[in-house]
Amino acid sequence: MIRHLNRLYWIGYISVMFGLYWALHHWFGVRADDAAVVAISLVAGLLFAAHIGFNISGFALSYSVRQIPQVRDKGLHFHSTEGEGFHRLSLARWVKAVLAESLASLKLITLLQPWAPKPDGIQLAGKAWRKKKPLPVLLVHGYLCNSAVWAGTRALLDRADVSTHAITLEPAIGSIRSYSDAIHEAIDELLVATGAPQVKIIAHSMGGVAVRYHATEYGHHRIAGMITIGSPHYGTALSTLGIGKNVKQMAWGSFFLKTLREHPTDREFQTKIWSLWSPQDNIVCPPASSKLEFGKNTAVPGCGHVALVNDSTTEDLILNWLAEDAQAYPLAENRA
Repeated sequence: MIRHLNRLYWIGYISVMFGLYWALHHWFGVRADDAAVVAISLVAGLLFAAHIGFNISGFALSYSVRQIPQVRDKGLHFHSTEGEGFHRLSLARWVKAVLAESLASLKLITLLQPWAPKPDGIQLAGKAWRKKKPLPVLLVHGYLCNSAVWAGTRALLDRADVSTHAITLEPAIGSIRSYSDAIHEAIDELLVATGAPQVKIIAHSMGGVAVRYHATEYGHHRIAGMITIGSPHYGTALSTLGIGKNVKQMAWGSFFLKTLREHPTDREFQTKIWSLWSPQDNIVCPPASSKLEFGKNTAVPGCGHVALVNDSTTEDLILNWLAEDAQAYPLAENRA
């Protein structure tokens, strides 16, 4: 759904470009080649400006939401942002954060999600896998995204000889509960394809919540560990701006998230989760909502919600995490 929706956006972009070209060339007498350059530049510039405006609003809301009494007075010690770098960014770092997030989100929506070739499926490492290597990784995307969000991560893990499996959760605006079977089947497929005893999972945004719910239905014995990147474990106040059952389930203080946290299996599973979060997250509001009570939490300051996925600090932490429990195991029979 998201792939087709993002492709439809291109119909709008191209239509506006042709409209501007026609007006400049036929109404104002601008040379054809000059009119084409101006039309393309204007549409690209306006599109980037729109992303900058949206992200500035998100960063501002992310900061202001922290001041709301219902959030500020929650009394959750692990949600403290003291010492996490929220107030220590210089103006230059804020500008850099906005530009990096705008470029990352623009690239995701206009190039990766609509056009990335075969973003889903299993990508196996070479036969060096016979040696002591990290466990295979399942990649689970977030709200209104598809598996193309992992293009950079898959390239990183491929260079590190790590097998990966990326899935797209459908329906895009369905219930988080409905994704559990797809995650279960993806783990099955990855274990069969690699012969590994367990998998690790890297999940962005809503994907982290979806895997936590999956664990309450199927258990977590096949999951060695999970990294969540900017996941709204306690919800986000910006959920009111989205559509779909899943975004309502991610509302700050939602019944879904409350009952998930109260499930005894979730408390167990949280001990296997490492949450990477940004104090400047422009989608998870307040940003500290990404922190877990029973899991490990690490702040990566100066990143927006999308840019956090491929930030150099995030990538270094992922590689170190994968190397922690690398182990020798035989290839699957079909890869012997």
